Amino acid sequence: MLLAVALGAAGALGCASQGAAEAAGESDAAADVVSSPAPTTSPSPPAPSELASWGARRLAAQLVFCSVPATNPEAGRKFAKMGVGGIVILGGGARSSIGTDLAAVLKAAPRGIRPFIASDEEGGQVQRLRDVIYPLPSARVQGAWSASKTKATAKDYGARLRKLHVSVVFGPVADLDVPGRYMSSLDRCFSRKPAAVGTHVVAWVTGLRAARVLATVKHWPGHGWATDTHSGAARVPSLSVLRRQDMVPFEQAFDAGVPLVMVGHLRSKGLTGDETPASLSRRALTYLRGRTGDKTVIITDSLSMAATTKAVGLKLPAAAVRALKAGADLALFASGDPGPVIDAVTAAIRSGRLPRAQAEASVLRVLELKRKAGLAPAYQP
Repeated sequence: MLLAVALGAAGALGCASQGAAEAAGESDAAADVVSSPAPTTSPSPPAPSELASWGARRLAAQLVFCSVPATNPEAGRKFAKMGVGGIVILGGGARSSIGTDLAAVLKAAPRGIRPFIASDEEGGQVQRLRDVIYPLPSARVQGAWSASKTKATAKDYGARLRKLHVSVVFGPVADLDVPGRYMSSLDRCFSRKPAAVGTHVVAWVTGLRAARVLATVKHWPGHGWATDTHSGAARVPSLSVLRRQDMVPFEQAFDAGVPLVMVGHLRSKGLTGDETPASLSRRALTYLRGRTGDKTVIITDSLSMAATTKAVGLKLPAAAVRALKAGADLALFASGDPGPVIDAVTAAIRSGRLPRAQAEASVLRVLELKRKAGLAPAYQP
């Protein structure tokens, strides 16, 4: 959700404490692995000729998505040099020089593989670059527009983002507008009707695609009924209800070929373990992979939130490892320096807790999207 400005940098976590933190949640994670639908396609095999020479740390870095404040995007140069998979802009107050600043960030990346630059650009209260581009109305206001107007707006806004070197939008929001609930209170949803939400979601996805910007549909499996996951655990209806209602706009987005999907820290009977949010649940992420197919990149909502740290009893590096083990491709967080998280993921790959083949499969998905976005050189066998 990334509504809050970046939190303080996470402290380093030794391998022993990481293992203990993960072990504390393993009983719940193990309970997740029950009848899930089989993926519609088989995972792509690793490409030894491309990734065999990659060390564990280089792989780990590509699975990490960190943050910079809009007021100081140059801070991302340090992270780009680490080889991170992506950097999201947080907060407001962006300056007119942000395009030049982000170009410098991209240039700092090693080996020509540049990070995704992402921004929350929903409109209304959640729009990082409103002062640099122009203000967008809230999703609730957009929900009364025609689909053609929504698509045209997305295309125009996306073209302006592209000029600033922003390659990914964390949006559109596919959550249902449930009166009295957290998302509704911020006017972040298009409609309470699933089909109407799906219409505007698809319009945003296709409009951004026309501008060569990657859309991220969020917050699967649907945040509409939930409380604020920044502050604690949140629950949504059972899987049977989600399938009929909240998941419908996401399915429309998947059919439209949305390239990324963000998973919320949401607990749901029949989908996740009782004490496990979807972002950390192997069962939930296996189910999601079965719906999206093999090429869609799965990214977590910010793992800095209390719903995945305080509520589960994990520190950020351990939460990132657990999300990746469960099936996420990118571990997102709003907590400053990504070094400790990269350390933890590297250790997990080296020890086998995060199988190298699984890490490679995620990196291949990420690289494929980066090539489409012009952020990585073409693969040459």
